[in-house]
Amino acid sequence: MSSSTDEELDMLSPSFNPIKALYAKNVQVPSTTAQPLDNISKFELAPSGEVLIKPERPRRYNEYNVEPIKRDLSAVAGTSQVSLVQRIIKQRRTVLARMSEIGKSRGPLSRIALFCYAKKRVKVYIRSAVSVRGHCEGYIIAFDKHWNLVMDDVNEVWTRKNKYKSLAIGDAKSLDDPVEKPYEVIKRIRGHQVCRRHVPRILVRGEQIVLVAKCLI
Repeated sequence: MSSSTDEELDMLSPSFNPIKALYAKNVQVPSTTAQPLDNISKFELAPSGEVLIKPERPRRYNEYNVEPIKRDLSAVAGTSQVSLVQRIIKQRRTVLARMSEIGKSRGPLSRIALFCYAKKRVKVYIRSAVSVRGHCEGYIIAFDKHWNLVMDDVNEVWTRKNKYKSLAIGDAKSLDDPVEKPYEVIKRIRGHQVCRRHVPRILVRGEQIVLVAKCLI
């Protein structure tokens, strides 16, 4: 009886029983260095060189040097489940960390990082649907890879069409607007007016930016 059992657990024997070997404790593996394969076709093509089998790369545990956090899930998990679960949390990079990385690289964003860290006043030209709308002059205090800029102490100058309400009698230009506007008109050009206002802090979307240049004054 023991000899037949040994033959059923021997992987090289013709009477090998794989189901019994799964539940047996004394199964001897013929080769401990054999690589596991997915299917039989890969096993047949491996000796010919048509399939290249890469060695398994050992996994590094806790590569971010972060201590695992133990959470008590006894109130959530059932009686058959583990009550304490260890989980490794990655350290997330913030916008400030990415800004410092961009400052060390080369390219257009490195110039923006230089303006930001050197606290140089810049002029950011903004576009409209068909032309350049105006510019924002101020200090860059934050940015990201999409060219979204957070600017401080901004003087915004832009061009807009003259908008007057049509009146039944009289001319709209001769009437004074009693409502105080948040901007001032500095000049008028061919049906357009150039406006200016001061904004303490503003967010400029990257898709609206045409050019970023350092102010000469």
